[in-house]
Amino acid sequence: MNMTATQNSHQDHDIREEISYIAGLNQSYVRQIMDYSKAFLDKVFPLDCGSHKDVCSYVVYYQHVLAFFADGSNSGLRTPAQFVAFGGHPEQPQALLLKDGERHVELLFCHKGAHGALDKAGIEDIQLQLTGEQAGWFSMIRGNAQAQPCMASTQNSPCFRAKDGGDYRLN
Repeated sequence: MNMTATQNSHQDHDIREEISYIAGLNQSYVRQIMDYSKAFLDKVFPLDCGSHKDVCSYVVYYQHVLAFFADGSNSGLRTPAQFVAFGGHPEQPQALLLKDGERHVELLFCHKGAHGALDKAGIEDIQLQLTGEQAGWFSMIRGNAQAQPCMASTQNSPCFRAKDGGDYRLN
C-alpha cells in the first residue's frame, strides 16, 4: 500500500468518526428538545396518570385519546375535552389535535421520521398554534414557524377528523 492510500484510509476513518460524533450530538439535542416539549404537554395537556415522556403509543378510542405505556397500562387526558380531532386511522393516528382555550397543538407521528425514529411514541413534531399578530404554527421540535399545521400541509382540507367522526376545520 502506498503512502497516499494509507493517508486516505486514515482520513476516511477520521471523517467517519466525526460524522458518528456529530450524529450522536444531534440525537442528544433532539432528545432534549423532545423532553422539553413533552414536559410542556404534561403541563398543558396532562394525562390522568403518568407522563407524556413515558408514552409508547397514542390511540383514539371512541371520542377519547388513550396513551399506552411500556407496561401495558394506559391513561386518558385529565381533561378529555382537550382532545378535539385526529388525522389518519384511530388505532395508529398520523396526528392528534389538542386544544387549550383558543390555541391548538398538533402532535404529528412518523415512526420512520428523523425525529419520530428517536421517540418511543413516534412523535415527529409538536406544533403550537400561534395567535394574534404572529398567527400561524410553531414547531417545538424544529424551532421554526409555518402557515399551517403539518397535517394540513400534506393533505387537502379538511385534514382532521373530529372526535365525533365529522370534519374538523381549524378556525
